[in-house]
Amino acid sequence: MEPRPFGPIAYQTAYQPLLLSFLETCLPESHRSLDITGRHRYYLHVEAHFKAFWCMFDETRMIGTVAVSELSHDTCELKSLYLLECYHGMGYGKKLILHAMTYAKAHGYQKMYLDSLSTSEKALALYRKLGFHDTARYNTNPCSDVFMVKEL
Repeated sequence: MEPRPFGPIAYQTAYQPLLLSFLETCLPESHRSLDITGRHRYYLHVEAHFKAFWCMFDETRMIGTVAVSELSHDTCELKSLYLLECYHGMGYGKKLILHAMTYAKAHGYQKMYLDSLSTSEKALALYRKLGFHDTARYNTNPCSDVFMVKEL
């Protein structure tokens, strides 16, 4: 694979082995585990489950991801924001979120929702800094306890 810049790159099927390896490393860093045959099986068919999905690379190493899923014709959801811990605090998470927000605005979405965990303190602080605010539960995800929304 050729070197990639520090910027969101549209997902390609050829990235799937890298994505699964990335998730196996990244999820445990935030006290989660990859369940590829259960709740995370959508990562086996990224194109079918997300409106858009991007990866971030440091040379040939995948270091982050972000995605957008459609909730309705004018609302979407920020999904799969993951970044290897050693890259936290460098602005890459913000870059991924802003890229997803730009995509959402360009595709006519008026609101972007997200769900998260109250233990994801750094991510929640970043979401709030970027204009997301707490909202009522909008889905049935049993693993999430924080729900946020942003007007686009």
